[in-house]
Amino acid sequence: MTIGGMRELGTAVRAERKRRHLSQAELAGAAGVSREWLSRLENGAPRLEADKLLQVLSKVGIALVAPDEQPTQQDIAKAQQIAWTMSLEAQPVTEEGFQRVLRKVVAHRVRSQAA
Repeated sequence: MTIGGMRELGTAVRAERKRRHLSQAELAGAAGVSREWLSRLENGAPRLEADKLLQVLSKVGIALVAPDEQPTQQDIAKAQQIAWTMSLEAQPVTEEGFQRVLRKVVAHRVRSQAA
């Protein structure tokens, strides 16, 4: 998902909070922000403290990723091949494990492009 502004970011945070069945108060407490601050974020307030924003994003599992670090179809195919090979070697791969493999594949591609 590409986010183009604070309103879209707030909508994404709200959707993920609700998907996780968290109230604003619960998420705010876990992220170390006030419920009022979280409400402002979810409503697209244009100016919020970056450190607090990053804490909230971390708690709902939203990562900020540069456009060139977004997984391509080739990255996903390569990660799937690696995961399949691992499963053949009796190393079943969980969704979290697959995401780790995919991040490594993307990081390798980005490093190779920079060289």
